[in-house]
Amino acid sequence: MQRRLTACLAALLGSIAFPLAAAAAGGPRSDPPAGCAALAGGILAKQGNADFFEADFPGMGFNAGPRSRVLTATSVVVPAGVEPPGPGGPGGPYPAYCEVNLKLFPAINIRVGLPLNSADGGAGGVEGAWNGKLQNLGGGGFAGSVGNVRAPVKVGYVGSSTDTGHDETWCAGNSNHVGLNTPGASPVPFGTGQCGLGGGAFVLDQGTPPRLIKWQVKDFITDSILAQTLWAMKLSKLYYAAPIKRNYWNGCSTGGRQGFEMAQKYGELFDGFLVGAPAMNWNRFQTGQLWPPVVVNSLLGGAGLPAAKYNAANAAALAACDGLDGVVDGLINEPRRCAYNATQRLCVVNPGDPNCLTPAEADAINKIWDGPRNQRGQRLWGGITHGTSFGTLLFPNPFPIGPGKDPFPFILTWQANWVHENPFFDWKTIGITNFGAEFQLASKRFAQEAATDDPDLDGVRKRGGKIIHYHGLADPLIVPFGSYNYVSRVFDSHGVPETQSFMRSFFYPGAGHCSGGGPGTPLIDGAVLFETLVSWVENDVAPDHIVARNAANTRTRKVCAYPSEAKYIGFGSTDDEASFQCVVHDSEPGDLRAASQTARQSHEAP
Repeated sequence: MQRRLTACLAALLGSIAFPLAAAAAGGPRSDPPAGCAALAGGILAKQGNADFFEADFPGMGFNAGPRSRVLTATSVVVPAGVEPPGPGGPGGPYPAYCEVNLKLFPAINIRVGLPLNSADGGAGGVEGAWNGKLQNLGGGGFAGSVGNVRAPVKVGYVGSSTDTGHDETWCAGNSNHVGLNTPGASPVPFGTGQCGLGGGAFVLDQGTPPRLIKWQVKDFITDSILAQTLWAMKLSKLYYAAPIKRNYWNGCSTGGRQGFEMAQKYGELFDGFLVGAPAMNWNRFQTGQLWPPVVVNSLLGGAGLPAAKYNAANAAALAACDGLDGVVDGLINEPRRCAYNATQRLCVVNPGDPNCLTPAEADAINKIWDGPRNQRGQRLWGGITHGTSFGTLLFPNPFPIGPGKDPFPFILTWQANWVHENPFFDWKTIGITNFGAEFQLASKRFAQEAATDDPDLDGVRKRGGKIIHYHGLADPLIVPFGSYNYVSRVFDSHGVPETQSFMRSFFYPGAGHCSGGGPGTPLIDGAVLFETLVSWVENDVAPDHIVARNAANTRTRKVCAYPSEAKYIGFGSTDDEASFQCVVHDSEPGDLRAASQTARQSHEAP
């Protein structure tokens, strides 16, 4: 069914409002654009018309996400203002724009921000203030709220966001509120609201015993994101009465997973994707990241692993592996080649050091670095990279001062609510010896509807679309193993040269989750990456490397398109990217490929 729908989409791309050829020619205009205030009423009036979506998206109908029933719709011109600084960026002024908010049956909320059209006084773009392009924004965590869409609007794009099909109001009346999900039971950050621990219990109903709400899983994984995209496209057509030039996706973390979900299933709808630190391999990575607390509980019990000890071990690993690339710069360029062993921090070797390790502590740290393996010693998933803090996945208890010994709330809510459908689930029943069975349970249960791990990206390739994918190698929340593993499988599917004709991956040494890093770390800059994507899509300038800068702008470094590697040329400042070159590999180095492979699960085809 999915492939038939994709084929249908490919066939219709030449006829709907956003094809590249029509856009390049200026495209035929329909009726003159109407004002923002009329949009909501027009949507509510026309939603019963079978041709409302069918004219632009034939064959998608009710099954593709944009439900036939729009429960509520509003459209207003938001006056110009000033965005305060916050997690989403530095803030700053934004222009007046048209904001449309939709609630679709049963519970999907979508927001679309549109630069003012000519009817509402917009100017300077291809129609009003619009540059002719869309930038669909990804969400974070388990979503549950609609994001701010002003960042794209400020630079002329239509911006869109979704809550992925649930919010606190819906959860208050429909999702599970007992055990781990009791509102207020966990006051720590990412604690317990109406949508349960970490916001992840929206998939569990209020029955006794509770059961998985399968349509909520589907809406979260796929349908809400598709609805977000199609409504952004439809509203752009209605508001501007002009063709769409380009359609982009931009997201990190959950937003990165959402981008790959669209690329894998609906790649024909997009011209470009910027996907960072993707929470893909959804059915595996979360259980895989339950490994650190399971190891600590199994080997160290209630005492946990003090932060001072694992920080000292990571500092020692960084010192030992820093120079493997020929430059001592406070960064591990390729963590998979770091073989530092925590037994070098044993107290018998370091007498008098308050942060030396017992044999059990050293064993725990080595296992956390290595990642989970099954009883045959085969790799299930990757571990936290050498040099990266354990303090996220090995959550302090009590927060924030206790020793690291508990799962991160997102991981625990996944295992309890999604995998076991049990808000009273005790994660401590999982040990090192039965971890393989637990991993396989999660992998098998959500392999079909919630994996986001298909290496077949033909929809993007045939469309002529482009993907820029990035991941920080010191990401403490979503370890980079999943990105390594996926890229390796895409290479297997398409070959390295063919893959790099439409997808390039950039791994940032020392960088954290979506952003951040130490003082000397060349940082991920989402704005630079997005402009690089636009240049690739629109000007055919394929990026061989990204120039990254540290926070103080005292160091620049080439981050090469994987599997190419940045090498010091032997002279010049090591703080200047010009002193490095990208050593090109036409195939993935064997040691790195081997380090990214996983054991085949029993439910997988040979």
